[in-house]
Amino acid sequence: MKIAIITLNYNGKINTLELLESLGKLDSHDFELKTIVLDNASSDSSVSTIKKAFPKVDILQTGINLGFGGGYNKGFEYASIWGADYFFVINNDSKIDGPHILQKLIDVAAESPQIGIVAPKILFEKGFEFHKERYSKDELGKVIWFGGGSFDWDNIKSVHRGIDQVDHGEYDVVEETEFVSGACFLIKKEVLEKAGGFDGDYFLYFEDADLCQRVSRIGFKLYFCGKTQIYHKVSQSTGIGSIITDYYHTRNRLIFGMKYAKNRTKFALLREALGLFLFGRPAQRQGVLDYYLGIKGGKAELMDVKAQPSYPLRLSIGIVNYNTPNLTKKLLQSIFIKSSGYDPKIMEVIVLDNGSTENLREVIRQFLPKIKYIQNTQNEGFSKGYNKTIRYSLGQYYLMLNSDIEVIDDSLPKLIKAADEFNGEAVLGGKLIFPDSSKQDSAFHLPTIWGALKEYFLAQKGSYFMYEPKSDQPSQVEGLVMACFLIPKKILQKVGLLDEETFIFFEDIEYCKRLKQMGVPIYFVPSAKFTHHHGASTKKIGQEKAYGLLQKGAEHYHGKIYYKLLTFVLQLGQKLGRVKTPVSRWTKD
Repeated sequence: MKIAIITLNYNGKINTLELLESLGKLDSHDFELKTIVLDNASSDSSVSTIKKAFPKVDILQTGINLGFGGGYNKGFEYASIWGADYFFVINNDSKIDGPHILQKLIDVAAESPQIGIVAPKILFEKGFEFHKERYSKDELGKVIWFGGGSFDWDNIKSVHRGIDQVDHGEYDVVEETEFVSGACFLIKKEVLEKAGGFDGDYFLYFEDADLCQRVSRIGFKLYFCGKTQIYHKVSQSTGIGSIITDYYHTRNRLIFGMKYAKNRTKFALLREALGLFLFGRPAQRQGVLDYYLGIKGGKAELMDVKAQPSYPLRLSIGIVNYNTPNLTKKLLQSIFIKSSGYDPKIMEVIVLDNGSTENLREVIRQFLPKIKYIQNTQNEGFSKGYNKTIRYSLGQYYLMLNSDIEVIDDSLPKLIKAADEFNGEAVLGGKLIFPDSSKQDSAFHLPTIWGALKEYFLAQKGSYFMYEPKSDQPSQVEGLVMACFLIPKKILQKVGLLDEETFIFFEDIEYCKRLKQMGVPIYFVPSAKFTHHHGASTKKIGQEKAYGLLQKGAEHYHGKIYYKLLTFVLQLGQKLGRVKTPVSRWTKD
């Protein structure tokens, strides 16, 4: 059984370190555990500090502050690829109380298929009680923050049972509850798959209430387990009564209430919002206004947009295999030999076996301790496969390598150096060479009718077909094949992942077009060299099927009308043009 422990960090390294220290108490005898820290673009050296103290923890950098829900969703995604059966969410300003919390929560979850989420009792961390003056010295650290919950639909707020009471065991029960706090809960894999994760529109506050509603409305139950507990430093991230709290609580209460409440309550909520807009604090007024303007997600003025996030690794190498085990083995051998420049301290390799019928695991078993190995039960295609490796990567830069590539002479650090010289603002590709050491064309202009006319009838080489830039220095191009394609994470955040609408073919062209539209340059780096067994991967699909997928990809990219016009020009060029080149110009590597 696989359990992913997920926490979110934003400039809270001390709290996160204390949480990770407490997690060391866990009894993991019956589980396979993975602890994942989502860093929401911290600027306090969180990543380097956490990595040094806990090198076995996976630290996933979001790159920008995605808020509570957006950050945790990245963790859910990462843990799902790893294969988690349960997801244990816990705030970084919390500590576990004992070694058996996971077992106790899972025991409750396993009682019925209808139980979807289980939450423990949550006590104030000693010294963080709301009303410390009420309690004796011996009572501090024993005050309840959450002993199960309900939702007050008349006032659109969650209600924590037992809050501010000293714990005398009256809530040491296991029972269904209407609400669980996002501070700590366990959720089943199948529930997360059906309900989805948090709604990123909230950014902060009410995303847990929203998740509870969606889980309940698809037929799953929420449970409270008072037989185990955690300690929580309440509101350490935002502060009680802060501008952040005022804004997000006001706006998101409106979002949630207008989505789920009855009409009578909605009317009362709108009336209250008018009062806040006229007489409330500035952040509350802004929250009401932004609700009506349809502004969701994070508010730029409340975020540290100048933060330069750090990453636990410099380079993640993604490889997707489909029935090419021997080629994949050669690629891994070329990566892990000293001459490639691979450094395990700052690099990682992710291999996805994309529904192969040939036994990749057996062929590459010698590398399994060194790589992150994941499997699909069926072939999901090129883009979906590589997108999965991107989501499962931790590096500042992501390098896509086809399984029919081999790394030559220190090319990995050369690509990193070039990426650094461009400040992570450019996409890069290396120089591809055939196995006989002859050159291989890998750059292209985006395909157009005008480009085809110039290539066929005016004999202007490189206008439509692939070409190799002649410069021995990095040179800007309009497109590069994805056999070797380095994308900085900051560009992935800006441009997005590969287009999954096609199974294979044209994803490189589509992505390069998107890069151009968003002003992201692409550079050919000739000093970084890679052997490419061109077409070896595609052969496994079969020629007839591959050609059908190529046509489908072309039509998806160009649109039906433009595709027909372009096909006519290409066919005409074959018969009448000055250059005789196969029509199927865009063949997959």
